Amino acid sequence: MLPDYKSDKGETLGNFKSVARLTVPESERCIFFLKTYSCGAESGRRKYEDMLVDISNRKRESLEIDLADLEEFCLTIEGYENFPEIVQSNARRYASIFAEAADDIMPRRIFGISDEDDSFDVLMRQRDQIGVEINENINVSPELPDVLRRRFRVYFKPGTKIAVRTVRSIRAADIGHLVTFTGVCTRVGDVKPLLEVACLTCDCCGFEIYQEVIGDNFNPINRCPSGACSLRAPTGELFLETRASKFIKFQEVKVQERSEDVPVGHIPRSLTVQVKGGLTRTMRSRSFAILVHESIS
Repeated sequence: MLPDYKSDKGETLGNFKSVARLTVPESERCIFFLKTYSCGAESGRRKYEDMLVDISNRKRESLEIDLADLEEFCLTIEGYENFPEIVQSNARRYASIFAEAADDIMPRRIFGISDEDDSFDVLMRQRDQIGVEINENINVSPELPDVLRRRFRVYFKPGTKIAVRTVRSIRAADIGHLVTFTGVCTRVGDVKPLLEVACLTCDCCGFEIYQEVIGDNFNPINRCPSGACSLRAPTGELFLETRASKFIKFQEVKVQERSEDVPVGHIPRSLTVQVKGGLTRTMRSRSFAILVHESIS
């Protein structure tokens, strides 16, 4: 008997085949996959639910979506056959969608305060416990963004249908796609902190602003948007709070195509790969690597 799937509103959508006939949003598709995929009919182990439990308990920092599992899962659902190809053609966007879906179904931590809590956990707990009164003169600080609360990163593992390519074969049409290619690491940079979410604090009213950093450039907000500062002139100045901001590990790796892939009389081509999170320090200079990049830009 196939299990029923319930949406966030509590509506029963039925089993696998009946769900496929509905127009399901992308986030619901990702939630459906994470909650119902099981490794084998006999074991019945929910692979991704176990990953989410480990992430919630601070035992792992990555959610690895195996596209082979997604292909196997979508073959059992009518109308979902092309979903793995859609994910591969827009990998960066679907990485964020899977992350938001994991946030929605993330289980609670099974234990409270312990020695494993770091400074970030303590800071988040303090912010949740602080109550801010709402009145006409004082604005309420915005809620913490999901990216700031998130303690994991989403990675895609290549499926069985993804061919391993060369550096020379990557073209402009592959921008935004999930690409698997081989090469030789010619230069491995140092691991540096990369600002992902900036916390800005007003020196006059204490209003906090969370600004997500997208891309390589960061232009901080220079004016306080709170109601208290809007009534006075000049407005308060914003300062960056590094303790409340979120940084991730960042590393740049130069990958050059192998000698056997270079045509006679040509110069070897190379790519600069940006490695983030737990994948840093996994490659060494002059080593052979098979890379899976979620977004060629």
